Amino acid sequence: MSTAFSRRFVTLVEQFSGGNKRQFAELTGKSPSHIYRICQGLGRPSTAYLEHLYSLFSVDLNWLLTGVQAADTPAQHSQEDLLVVPKLDVEASAGFGAINGQEDVTEQFALNKRWLQSQLGVHSDRLAFVSVRGDSMLPTLEHGDMVLVDLSQQQPSKAGVYIIQTQDGLMAKRLQQKSDHIAVISDNPDYPSWQINSQNAEHHGVAGRIVWCGRSL
Repeated sequence: MSTAFSRRFVTLVEQFSGGNKRQFAELTGKSPSHIYRICQGLGRPSTAYLEHLYSLFSVDLNWLLTGVQAADTPAQHSQEDLLVVPKLDVEASAGFGAINGQEDVTEQFALNKRWLQSQLGVHSDRLAFVSVRGDSMLPTLEHGDMVLVDLSQQQPSKAGVYIIQTQDGLMAKRLQQKSDHIAVISDNPDYPSWQINSQNAEHHGVAGRIVWCGRSL
């Protein structure tokens, strides 16, 4: 049963994920069924979820809840406020590597630039989403997580979790820059750590740094 609120919520889904409810759920950390229920007028979002939407998209919550647009906050963002980020048809293994398919764009998400800068410290427009498979980065990353990768950060001078290219495909690993090598670390202690050094550097490259992770609950 459609309601005025659900119709406004559908507007958000259309704006930020092209109307794809599953994509919107994945981006905002909810199950698709939860988003479907809200869009159909069968449920309402929690206060915590509304706060999350505001932090993610700078949504005008007054407009979303009441239909009245705040005087100083637009209900919709202009194109200049948003950055369209593709999701690539590749998986970054959190195990021992996986052979990936072509890097086709399967989906696209519109992210608020102000949120990217203020919350993630990201000022680059070279961003992409990829999915994670495997369990070697538990508990930091889980199988099926969607991660946002800053492709401009290809030098691991800042310790963090990166996507690296290996002969076996893409891998998500924690990197630490040392004086003569890069330590490649799995957060799951069941998996060994290794190094990128002068002997094997030509077979490995840093694709970018993971700056955000999302998963369905």
